[in-house]
Amino acid sequence: MQYFFYLSTFIFIGFQIIYTIIPLFFSKVKQLNTDLSEKTISVLVPAYNEELTIKNCIDAMEGLNYSNYEVIIINDGSKDQTLQKLNELLDLSISDREADGKLNYAAIKGIYRSKKYANIFVIDKFNGGKADSLNAGIDCANSDIVITLDADSMLEINSLKYVSQYFHNEEIIALGGTVKIVQGAEKKDGVIQDKFTGKGIIKSQVISYIHGFYCRKLTQSAFNSIVVISGAFGAFYKNLLVDVNGFRSTVGEDIDITLKIHEYIKANNLKKKLVYAPEAVCYTECPENITNFYKQRIRWQKAYVDCILIYWSKLSRKFSFGVSIFFAIDGFVLGTLTAFTTIFYLIQGLFIGTNLKQMIILMSSVLLINALQIGVSLILCKKYGSNYSLKDYIRMFVFSQAELLTYRNLLLYMNIVGTFKYFDNDEGWGFVERKGVSSIS
Repeated sequence: MQYFFYLSTFIFIGFQIIYTIIPLFFSKVKQLNTDLSEKTISVLVPAYNEELTIKNCIDAMEGLNYSNYEVIIINDGSKDQTLQKLNELLDLSISDREADGKLNYAAIKGIYRSKKYANIFVIDKFNGGKADSLNAGIDCANSDIVITLDADSMLEINSLKYVSQYFHNEEIIALGGTVKIVQGAEKKDGVIQDKFTGKGIIKSQVISYIHGFYCRKLTQSAFNSIVVISGAFGAFYKNLLVDVNGFRSTVGEDIDITLKIHEYIKANNLKKKLVYAPEAVCYTECPENITNFYKQRIRWQKAYVDCILIYWSKLSRKFSFGVSIFFAIDGFVLGTLTAFTTIFYLIQGLFIGTNLKQMIILMSSVLLINALQIGVSLILCKKYGSNYSLKDYIRMFVFSQAELLTYRNLLLYMNIVGTFKYFDNDEGWGFVERKGVSSIS
């Protein structure tokens, strides 16, 4: 056990150094090029029981600085008033749009078009889950590029412009944008103002998202080794999604589709890339209490375990070296396996008095690395356009150190529980309550 501890600590420090140096010194902000032609884009919004949040998503679509796009909202057999709310907001009428019939999904009841907004469509279908809904949306999309968006996500005004600009690079076939917490933003005089405010659990997620996107995804993108394109905001060529047979019905469809695309690239010996586009931004509502936070993180961990079991044996043969390393070592060994050993050493050190040396080494490493990386992620956050005040940046840094003893330990526990709960075999939507009270519109 001691050898594993020292080895995992060494690997942990190595990865954290990479996550610090690469984004800080090798990332460049892409300036918006308004002279480029607009690629056709279909924004897919799967919705299940989203009557409280869907209005915010639609309102954000109205103000987008883009013209060559359509929005397809897929009502996945909602049990609440989602469909009625959509009809109220959009004034729906039957559309002559037909599906291509290239993907499998639960039967479609009807396809409708808004009388108010000619570019917004609604698919009403029988319940099949989020992946199933996305497949229906892909099959009905009329654009070259498909964007997947959560129903509680709101696109920033220039987000589609940046997506289109990235896809003008012929090597890029899929990308993920930046996801920010909407409870940490408000719109004043037409400008979105970032703020570090709210409950501790919201603040913890704000910091987690900033670190996860600006440090981890920028680094993985540099090595063409992004492990997951977030389901909250991802963009793909439609033909690519059809070629890989769409999304698999699983608890974590976003990580699965990302790995399927990496596998497809390797199998066909393609010189293509999956990248992170930090300038393309959307806002999403995060859980505001421990109960919903727990549900979300358990679902995320179950998704990761699911993909470990499916793809582990294929890593060395069907994936690039970079993807294999980031998925297996950084994701599984450091993200899942060490959760168990960390808890073990903490319990032994605190309650039994043994392994104190290992616990001190572990805590010292974590404290130092955390302080360094949070500092770097906040620098990158400002570099890529966030407008927090200096006071907020200082508060975020201080809070990030304090949360190591609270929310961060809670995440260790959730990783362990989520690993075991994967075997419950529940692959539903994993409903997390949303209030729909925060918006950037």
